[in-house]
This record gives sequence, C-alpha cells and structure tokens, in this order.
Amino acid sequence: MSIWILRRSRYFKFKVMNTKNTWLYLFFAAAFVNLYANIFPNQLLSYISKPLLMISLGFHFWNNRKQNRYTTLILVGLFFAFLGDTFLMLRFDGANQELFFLLGLGSFLVTQLCYFIAFWKYAGRNGFLRKQAWVALPFLLYFIWNTYNLWYDMPTAFRLPVMVYSGVITMMALSCFNLYKAIPKIPFQYLFIGVLLFVISDSLIGISQFKKATIPYTGFLIMATYIAAQYLIVKGSLLLEGEI
Repeated sequence: MSIWILRRSRYFKFKVMNTKNTWLYLFFAAAFVNLYANIFPNQLLSYISKPLLMISLGFHFWNNRKQNRYTTLILVGLFFAFLGDTFLMLRFDGANQELFFLLGLGSFLVTQLCYFIAFWKYAGRNGFLRKQAWVALPFLLYFIWNTYNLWYDMPTAFRLPVMVYSGVITMMALSCFNLYKAIPKIPFQYLFIGVLLFVISDSLIGISQFKKATIPYTGFLIMATYIAAQYLIVKGSLLLEGEI
C-alpha cells in the first residue's frame, strides 16, 4: 500500500511539474520556429510564431508567480510586449508602415515603463544608486550616443518619440542595475543580463530602421537578443518573487 502511495505521489508531482512548464515548452518551440523563420525567411512561420512568444511566456509567468505588485507589473509589461511584437510585425505590410512602427514603439514604451517601475520600487531605499550615483554615467552616455546616432537619419516626426523611447529604455536599464546588492546575486544576474540584451535588441531595431546599415542576419539578431532578454527577465523575476 505504501509503495502504491509513493508511486502515485511521484506521478502526481511529475504531472504537476509538467503542467507548470507546459507554457514554457511552447515558448521555446515558438522561439525556435521564429528564429528559423528569420534565418530562412518564411513569413507564414514568422506570423504564426511571433505572437506566441509573449503569450506563452506570459502564461508561464502567470502560472508560477506570486501575486504582488512587482509580478503584476512584469506581467503587464509582457502583455504590451505582445502588442509591440504584433504591431512591429504588421509594419511590413500595406501603406501604414509608419503607424504600425509608432504603435509598436508605444507598446514597448509601456513594457519598459512597467519594468522600470517594478525594478525601481523593488529596490526602494536599498538601491545601489543611493550609494554610488556615478554608475549612472555609462547609462547617460548610452542615451546620448543612441539619440545622436539616429537623430539625423530619422524623419522629423520620429525624432521626439524615439528620443523619449531611448530615455525610457535607459531608465529601465538603470533601474535594473539599481537592484545590485539589493537582491540576491543570481536573480540580479538574470535580470540585468536580460535588460542589457533588451537594450541591444532595441538598438539594432533603431539602426536597421533608420540607418539602413547592412548588418548580416539583422532580423535574427534582433529576435535572438529580444527572446533571450524576455526569458531572462521572467526567469530572474520568478527566482526573486516566484515559486521556483
């Protein structure tokens, strides 16, 4: 009898673990398909897989998180990232390319504002910047470089939105670094590496959109850094405030 109970408990534990990770497996599958579609251009596979990325990652986060203000902000950020993915995907079709690009930009702006608020509020009075304010300088230099690098290549109507966007993503990165020594080392590493990859991905989008620079496999690099960024932010957040 005891052996039967032990086997049933192991089966139940395995089944629960599988259920908790089902959405994560779907995310990895969608990521593989999307990256494949970027290396070997396939519009249909891209259109199927791209919206699934943040949907599956968001449900994985929803199923494994502790419900509080921090995780709610991350979850809202993932939802707007899904909207941003969809709008930026649609910008290649039809006559509304500029509109879809701005809608995508606006959606990701909300994502990064959510992440910024989540990181900044979590650090509170223990934030690293209170002790070492000078570390903000590299982030400020990135903002100046990114804005200047794109400024004269952008249509006039894009300059203010892109400058605001660049400022917000800089604030997001800075607020994440502010968690240094305020949270355990492993979650911080996941979060900060994820945020840096997010910045790289967005920088590549700006360069490809406005500079018209020839970067081999631009679409693949943008999506690879973006997918890794969102996964690491979710992983770090679950380690910090989740059940894993």
